[in-house]
Amino acid sequence: MKAVIFEKPGSVEVLKYCEFPKPNPQNGEALIRVKACGLNRLDIWLREGKRGIPLPHILGSDVAGVIEEINGASTLKIGQEVVINPAIPCGNCSRCKSGEACELVIIFGAKTKGGYAEYVTAPLAQVYPKPKNLSFVEAAAFPLTFLTAWHMLVGRANLKEGETVFIWGASGGLGSSAVQIAKYLGAKVIAAAKSNEDAVGIRKIGADHTVVYTKENVVDAVKKLTKGIGIDVVFESIGEKTWSTTLAMLRPFGRVVIAGTTSGDTGTQDLSDVYVRQLSIFGARMGTKKEFEKVLELMNSGKLKPIIDKAYPLAQAAEAQRRMEEYKHLGKIVLEI
Repeated sequence: MKAVIFEKPGSVEVLKYCEFPKPNPQNGEALIRVKACGLNRLDIWLREGKRGIPLPHILGSDVAGVIEEINGASTLKIGQEVVINPAIPCGNCSRCKSGEACELVIIFGAKTKGGYAEYVTAPLAQVYPKPKNLSFVEAAAFPLTFLTAWHMLVGRANLKEGETVFIWGASGGLGSSAVQIAKYLGAKVIAAAKSNEDAVGIRKIGADHTVVYTKENVVDAVKKLTKGIGIDVVFESIGEKTWSTTLAMLRPFGRVVIAGTTSGDTGTQDLSDVYVRQLSIFGARMGTKKEFEKVLELMNSGKLKPIIDKAYPLAQAAEAQRRMEEYKHLGKIVLEI
């Protein structure tokens, strides 16, 4: 089969479009003919060697395709259009048994071979019917980001109707998912934008207000927009460069939920400020089976819909990743296969 692999960590130049052995489904797995695969920031971290994985590796956590083989008992059918839930739980820990987020969760396309290929295998329990109202490209643009954003805002931060949320990285796949989810929940959304053009696009997908962080003092702008009150929940995925601003914009009893550190892992804070203002900081990673099924339900009903930036053919995966690295996108970048 054709696939994009990398055999050593590095820049986009290490990505190689080539022939690779077609996988065989083991017991309890399905073989899926990949039709589209969404890109995620995780792909870049893995390619750069920030997470230890066996090489050569095939990236790609967000897969939409058609079932070609089934090895095991399942209600799924050969020829069925499907998507993959990328959060693979261990199934054995106490959290799994109680239906909570697994502490040992494996991400499809990280510890397993992913969707930058013509075929993938996946556990049958992770395979779901594709929403009929979504194209393959659209269906490959929601699993990881919408699941993570839902887990962050609902499962961890408990965002409520009428609260105000500030979203960093709102033009990316994760942030644009968060904007939609927050609006669905009835929250007021203030989103960070890197330019006036970016701000227009972010408002089109649902943000009530935008703050152009390259031109404005974010804390001052937020205080003005909230009439001096501050933010109930900050949606963080940037880390080092935004952390002090994140804490400064929170109101007393405010919450931060963080699921990424794209600008660096080191953040400083005045610990006394955390307890004096009674702030809460939540980490988040992927989500639960029930959360994925809720997102899938909302996709099927049309209440949520992925935002597509651009689709590339599989052979241009390096160019697609370069676009993500340069922060030129609004929404998800997807590979068509």
